[in-house]
Amino acid sequence: MDADRRTFLTQILWRSAILLLFAIAILSAACRDMRPVVKIGLIAPFEGLYRRTGYEALTAMRQAIAETPSREMAVVPLALDDSATPERARRAAQKLLVDPQVRSIVGPLAPALTAAVADVLSDAGVPWFVPYAVEPEGGFASALHSTAWADDLLAAVGAAVRRQGAASLALAGDPSGWPAWDEARGSAIAGLPTRFLHDDVASLRPDEAIFWLGAADEAAAFLNATPSAGAGAPFWLGPVGGDPVLTERLETDRKLYWLTWSNSHYTDRVMGQDPMAPAALLTYEATRAALDAAMRTETVPARPWRVAMFVLENGVSRPFTLDE
Repeated sequence: MDADRRTFLTQILWRSAILLLFAIAILSAACRDMRPVVKIGLIAPFEGLYRRTGYEALTAMRQAIAETPSREMAVVPLALDDSATPERARRAAQKLLVDPQVRSIVGPLAPALTAAVADVLSDAGVPWFVPYAVEPEGGFASALHSTAWADDLLAAVGAAVRRQGAASLALAGDPSGWPAWDEARGSAIAGLPTRFLHDDVASLRPDEAIFWLGAADEAAAFLNATPSAGAGAPFWLGPVGGDPVLTERLETDRKLYWLTWSNSHYTDRVMGQDPMAPAALLTYEATRAALDAAMRTETVPARPWRVAMFVLENGVSRPFTLDE
């Protein structure tokens, strides 16, 4: 009798366990996100010298996705490495286009890399946003057909170096991805004589400022190799001035200046104790634009952009004003 009872109890326990597992499976299936998946592509460096910049951009993209809830779609980032090289940037762009779930693309993060992927992405039919190529009135413009983002930076540099006592401006570094300014056009935008400095560093004059268009490590190499050339003149960089690679590779203690695009969203975050680096802000805003394009909505009105200036001294950047 005891054996029969034990057998009976064992059968009940087994049946109860099976029913419990079945119920858990049903609950798990019910809780699983069954919405269609939409991917936002990101082309950025995740290996090599600039990997920190890439991971900072990915964090900004994830934050933008988290702060832009979608009821109809599950949005996930698809980040591919370009190692800050043209060849890998092209491969990353090609891989993103193979995935039908990729509805929009953000990146690359530098003008020279954008030039390298232009023929891959320009006619692909997938919305494409380059973080630095802003539309000053708000939102983003085509990095291939709009020059406002670069013209306004050049104009701001020109105004700054005139206040700093420079009589002319030399453009240096890799100009790939920047507008093809000739001397007349560059001078008109900057408001003072402007030329492109090729390899004739010896031609720099003491009253000539420099605006660097290339990468951060190349700027450091240039300054390290020619510490005395134009040492008394202002040296300005674009957004790459905020990259830690510049300060890590710089062997001189010279004061540098850089500028980038910012908006009131950046100010709100700083004042709200939620700091976000200017480069991360650009990726954050580009992701929001990419989300709107992917979901055919407008979640938040675009905020106008402004040029933000910084002075880099002893490895630390702080805001810079023309009154200094």
